[in-house]
Order: sequence, then structure tokens, then C-alpha cells
Amino acid sequence: MSALRSVDVLIIGGGPGGLAAALTLSRTRRTVALFDSGVYRNANSAFMHTVPMFDHTSPQKHRQGLLDEIKRRYGDTFQYIPHKALMLRKTEAAAASSGTSFQVVDDQNEVWTGRKVVLATGLADKYPAIEGFGSIWGKAAIHCVFCHGTETRGQAIAILLDGASSGAFTGKSLEMFIQKFKNLENTPVTLLVNGMFGEGATEPKANADYGITDDLLKLAKHNGYRWELRKITSISSESPAVGEHPPPATFHFENGDPFTVPFVVYAPLTKAPESTFTLLSDPSMSALKEGLTQPNAMFKVPMGEIPNSGLFPKSAMDGVYVCGNAGTFMSTVVWSQSQGQLAGVGCDNEIGMEDQAAALKECA
Repeated sequence: MSALRSVDVLIIGGGPGGLAAALTLSRTRRTVALFDSGVYRNANSAFMHTVPMFDHTSPQKHRQGLLDEIKRRYGDTFQYIPHKALMLRKTEAAAASSGTSFQVVDDQNEVWTGRKVVLATGLADKYPAIEGFGSIWGKAAIHCVFCHGTETRGQAIAILLDGASSGAFTGKSLEMFIQKFKNLENTPVTLLVNGMFGEGATEPKANADYGITDDLLKLAKHNGYRWELRKITSISSESPAVGEHPPPATFHFENGDPFTVPFVVYAPLTKAPESTFTLLSDPSMSALKEGLTQPNAMFKVPMGEIPNSGLFPKSAMDGVYVCGNAGTFMSTVVWSQSQGQLAGVGCDNEIGMEDQAAALKECA
């Protein structure tokens, strides 16, 4: 290993939250090392939405633009490390003024030391166990009316209700579609249940385990939705894209003809990425690792499963902040950036107070 590299704040994650934290800390000339594995939850999405002045913009271009801006304006205090952070550990501070300090080991076996840490490690979506689903996720398969739903207006659409992967949240997915997609006037609407109601089922039935209630069945019938009860064997997407629209998705079943649709809505459960468990595997980080549960229930707070509290997104461990999808209920770019800014201010506040306390001791 090379000699230790020391900065004020170690930021793990190069998405909107981590970059916003870096930008904020750069404004007070705190030294920052940001580790970016290059893995992003919205990597499959061609466009992002609800970001003021950047609506319908490429997420990749937005990330790169912000990173370039930080490098250009604050390159004397900001270091971008295009490598994965493999392990985080807490160490005893070398000096009284430093408070608690931390070390990161990256995938190049470089060791970095920092006084504070911002975890912007993101979330992982839990896909249904259907061959080919990953190839349509973020393309024909969408999860949110605010993020991508508007572009489906007036077109045929399907909702994938997969009880095996979503459990009781399955019904909540249908309820959200009924409530939020109404004004988009999608027609027809097909409910794909992947055999959820059993082999040979001829009609849907209420199921508490999957959150399918009698009221939801009544609303689906009232709205004219079509139920597709067959078991799905695979999904393909081979047709050409039309303009900005992604290629349609084709669902294949155990029997009968396939079904092709321009868009399919699927609201996944989420969990902390496996890389986060590895990152926090050192015994010194047990207070954080114990807060990780997989899979995550959608409405556990925070969505990223790492406990935080108060105005600033502090974790359960002193000196560690959480931002972005890793520590907020709303998985949006704007929310992630806002929380990243708060995390940056929180780190700056702590460092300033520690330095002030050390200076007062010297005055005594």
C-alpha cells in the first residue's frame, strides 16, 4: 500500500448526493476525496425529470457536468477518485483537534484518511425473478409517474404485479398507478400478475399476502383494466426504438401467444447494495452495518436503511453522514442533492467546532 492520504472528508459515492456534498464542502475549502465506482442506479435511464432547468436531460450528462464544474472551480481542494471504496473503518484520531477519524481502502489498495465521512452509496432495486427483466429496466420498464410516466401518455401500458418479489407492496403498486396515472389516459391497461393467483386461475382474487384488496379489484374493473393471469417465462426487447421512446417489451408465457407493450410499470422494493455490506464489514463499523436489512420494506424510514436523525442527515455513528438514495425516502435527484448539501454543511460544522475547541485549549 502507498502512504496514507489525508483529507477533511471522505465521500463514498459519485451520484447527485455525493457530488452535492463535495460542492458544498468545497465552498469552505475543506479538502475532499470522492470515491466513485461508476455504478449508478439510474444508469439505464436516457432522461431524468423534475430537476429544474434539467428536465428531460441525460443523467450521465448532468453528473458529468457537475463533476467537471467541481474539478474546474475547486480542484485545489477536491480529489476525484474513479475507484470503488472497498472498506471503511474507524480509527483513533491522531490529534485532539481531529475528533474521530476514518480510513477508506479503495480497489487500488490505496488508503485514505478523513475526519468525516459522507455515505452516498445508493440503493439497489429488487428485480422480479423473470429472465430478461434487467434488459428493459429504466427503458420500457418504469417505476414512477414523476420520473418517467408522463412520456407514456395516451399509449398502451402494462403494470407488472409480482407478488413473489414484492409481497404486500404489490397491491400498493397498483394503488399508486390508479391514483397517479389517471390523467395520462393510457389505454389499454393490462395487469400482468406472473401467475400470482395460481396455476389455471381464471380471475383475480383478493390476497392479503400480496396486498390485493377487494377495493382494488373493484377499481381495476371500473377502470376497464385487463388482467393477464398467465405465468411469465421471459421478457425480450428486440423491436427498434421509436424516436425518443425505448423499444417495447415483449412478455413470453408458459403457454399461448406473447404480449408486447410500449411501457410497463413496476415499483420495486429496494435494498442496500451488496457493496455497502462489504464496505461496512470492518468491526469498527458495526453500528452502521446493523442498521442494514435486506430486502428493504418500501416504507421503512429512511429508505436507504441507514438510520439518521435531525436536521442534518447524521447516521447512527458519530462523524458519518448519509445522503442520496442511501439515506432518504424520496429517491430523486433534487432530494439527493438537497440532502448532500445538508451532509456537507453538517461535516463542515463538526470540523469547525472541533477545531475551535482545540484552539480554546491552546489558549488556556
